[in-house]
Amino acid sequence: MTTPPPPPPPPSEPPAVPPMVPSAPPQWGAPLPQAPYFPLPPEPPRNGLGIPGMVLGIVGAVCGLVPFLFWVAAPLGIVALILGLVGLARVRKGMATHKGMSIAATALGAASMALAVLGVFLTIGFFHAVKKENDKEKARAEASAEATPSPDASDESDDEADEEPDDDRVQTEKRTLEFGNTARYKNGLKVTVAKPEETELSKYGTKEGYVAYKVTVTIENGTDKDVNLDLTSVSARDGDGAGVERTYDVSKGITFGNGITGRPHPGKSLTGTYVYLVPENKARDRMEVSVEPGVVNYKEATWSGSVK
Repeated sequence: MTTPPPPPPPPSEPPAVPPMVPSAPPQWGAPLPQAPYFPLPPEPPRNGLGIPGMVLGIVGAVCGLVPFLFWVAAPLGIVALILGLVGLARVRKGMATHKGMSIAATALGAASMALAVLGVFLTIGFFHAVKKENDKEKARAEASAEATPSPDASDESDDEADEEPDDDRVQTEKRTLEFGNTARYKNGLKVTVAKPEETELSKYGTKEGYVAYKVTVTIENGTDKDVNLDLTSVSARDGDGAGVERTYDVSKGITFGNGITGRPHPGKSLTGTYVYLVPENKARDRMEVSVEPGVVNYKEATWSGSVK
């Protein structure tokens, strides 16, 4: 009889693991002191546009006051205006502090541009006046050439030709008058020359050693039809009878010293000014002024008197 095998041993249990005890948190040292806080320095003001804008504006304004330099004033004024406006924009944003200079640059820039525009109109008016005077002188020369008698004519025909202008041209009651009086022509035309007045001109309209006199001439159309005064001739002489030079000054206005031109209707009148340079040693003495209204159609009348 056989012996049965022994029973298997019971399963072995894993070894017991002791429970984990949480470890204490690590011990750190005391916190280090914090470094002090320094604020960032403020951004410096951006004032770099005010000064150049103001300088350009001043230069542009000065150039605008000098004849024939208006073309320099225009670009300087534009740049000054732009710099001034940009500077004001920075002031409003708090980026700059030069408000006064920016305002000055803006104002001077605008003034320079205005003076440049005025210079354009004055220059155009000056050249227009010079051209008109040249045309009048040319027309007078042509009219005088047509009235000159032919050298091939006989003595008798020469005498008749010399008398023809006097016979055809309208006469005045008096050919010599005092300043302020009126010459009355037989057809009703009236011419008055006021006493010459001493006037101040800019350095571009006068000469050293001369005194400027303004002569005012008024022509009234008392006829029954229009009168052509485009060829009116006015000349002046000093107390010794020597001719004096006519001058112009556009700084006093485009029409200053332009004289008389036009065709006044019946009952209307035209007034023109003429400016002459008299040597200082002859000034404040006497002057003579001769006027031919229309040159071809009217005889000359002469005014004289003291200009003290």
